[in-house]
Amino acid sequence: MQRFTPASRTRRIVVLVCGLALFVAPAIFAQSSSKSTKSVESAPSCKDQSPRRLEKYDAVSKTSTVTRGADDNTLVLTRRGETPATLHRCSQHYHCWIENLQPLCPGQHATATGGPPGTCPKLPPVGSWVEIHTAYSVEVGKDCDPETLDCCIKGPIVVMGYHAKVTADTTPGPVLVKWGPPSAEWSGSNTGPDAPPGQCKPVHAQWSFPLGCDFTVSLGQLGLFHHQDKARGLQPPNRLSSDLTHVVVP
Repeated sequence: MQRFTPASRTRRIVVLVCGLALFVAPAIFAQSSSKSTKSVESAPSCKDQSPRRLEKYDAVSKTSTVTRGADDNTLVLTRRGETPATLHRCSQHYHCWIENLQPLCPGQHATATGGPPGTCPKLPPVGSWVEIHTAYSVEVGKDCDPETLDCCIKGPIVVMGYHAKVTADTTPGPVLVKWGPPSAEWSGSNTGPDAPPGQCKPVHAQWSFPLGCDFTVSLGQLGLFHHQDKARGLQPPNRLSSDLTHVVVP
């Protein structure tokens, strides 16, 4: 009859535990791997996010998808192959640092993380770049903040954007909408704060961005806004639409 000493009992327990671990670990790993794969597979596919670099166009066109209405308060959207739709101005705001990037404009810097950390300055420094957005939608809400997208209550939504250098003039006045061509047009996400990491901004927009490095906006014009928006970061290529179009002068 075999007798077990305390030392031999300890060795048998160790062997038993190790064997059990070798049996269970693959199953746990497989289950964990399955959950990880499922998580990646269920992540949303983002193919139309903004902002982006305005270069390396997918197409060139002599026809814009947007035309100005009677004034800056309306525009006509004519998506290719669709019936024209009249949209109404529902928002205007500006970003204290640029979001989209025109690489040919001297002194422009946009990064994957957006603007510098911290809040916007009280007013942007003279000579700095800002980005101005004016949004249009089919239906405009009432009793809402027109410097947000709260008034853009029914799509489609068009964002007219452009880059402007800040001048020292302090005379108050409205910020004008700029119209192309030349311009860049693409399907992207709406303006405003970026989506949480790994998620997509759910509201889609058609963008029309008049190109140029000579637009300006004064401190007096910017002083009429009640707040500034920070900049979102440039989106990686796998989150961008493939319809970036360079609209040229006919």
